[in-house]
Amino acid sequence: MENNQTEDLVNEINQNVFFKEFTYSKNDFKITNGNLELADHLVWLDDIFFIFQIKDRAQSENSDDEKWFQNKVINKGVKQIKSTLKYLNDYEQIALHNNKGHVFNLVKAKQLNARKVIIYTPNQNFSDEKRNLKFYESSQAGLIHLFHSEDYTWICKYLITPAEIEEYLGFRENLYQAQKKFIVALPEQYVLGHFLQTINVDHLDAKYINNLKIIDDEIEDFDMSGVINNFTKDLRFSGEVTEYYFIIREIAKLKRSELVEFKKRFVMAMEKCKLDTITTPYRIYTPRTDCAFVFIPLPKSRVNSWMNPLKNYTLAHKYTQKAGKGLGVAIMPFAEKGENYIDVNWIFVEQKWEHDPEMEELLDKNFPFRKVNTKEVTNRYNLPKSEQS
Repeated sequence: MENNQTEDLVNEINQNVFFKEFTYSKNDFKITNGNLELADHLVWLDDIFFIFQIKDRAQSENSDDEKWFQNKVINKGVKQIKSTLKYLNDYEQIALHNNKGHVFNLVKAKQLNARKVIIYTPNQNFSDEKRNLKFYESSQAGLIHLFHSEDYTWICKYLITPAEIEEYLGFRENLYQAQKKFIVALPEQYVLGHFLQTINVDHLDAKYINNLKIIDDEIEDFDMSGVINNFTKDLRFSGEVTEYYFIIREIAKLKRSELVEFKKRFVMAMEKCKLDTITTPYRIYTPRTDCAFVFIPLPKSRVNSWMNPLKNYTLAHKYTQKAGKGLGVAIMPFAEKGENYIDVNWIFVEQKWEHDPEMEELLDKNFPFRKVNTKEVTNRYNLPKSEQS
């Protein structure tokens, strides 16, 4: 497989946005009589599945921009995406190493609605007419997104969670279908600005492009990448080394408004665990992913008995929310490693909710939580109020 600067750029961006656990950039696989190759880059995160084909114009290529775009981006790029879809359907096993070095069978992703994307880097004098083409429509593969590499980079600057990228690509497809006649004349910046304002596709409004100038792109309030990137540093495995995937998968699927609430409670639990008192756990529930999160601050006196409260609080919160999944985190001081060292332990539970009389009785006698408040998010990207729909 020919490597290029655009491929390196996309690989770096995708590892930061989707994390190494869910990205695949070495996609050769063995068959009986040789090797085959999937698309240049794949992302698979639960029900999110992206297929990327990447094209970089070599300086030595003599063909003009339009011929290069047609031959390399459209003809060859589309063909490679079609081949990827075909291989996923034809084979029962395609074992690939992700960018953490763990092996998974990619065939299991074939039933998902894959977003097909071609990212390309042309010469600097590439025409706006070609750059503004948003899709190639394939009778076999469906809609295939077309992105200039600069535009894809900017999208990932503003939309820095996997769920937001997935939502944007779905919106982009819907906008194209609804406004096909007009959208081919608009730059990608307009599409992104429209998305930041509203996912309603029944109209176009030139002022939406200004959202890129006014959006609050401060990520400190919801950035959990440090926690995820260092997740395995002190992790104590009880089974497979990939068992922690269930945990970071639920965090990675959150949108920024949900991550704000997650991080707020995570940080509060870190602060409260330093006090020599028992603090009522913090909790949230996200209906979109059907996951109940509970954050349990434990004082120094409880560092040797964290397992039972972690399990019990997680199961209790999952039950009260009638959730299919529960994710608990116990946070406590760990003086043996230094005065300011914090120990973090996690548990993930997934099972269909069922009525449990014994749990009902326990909760009636001693309800262990604060009240959960419902919060409706109407301003998804923290635009100034005067700019909201």
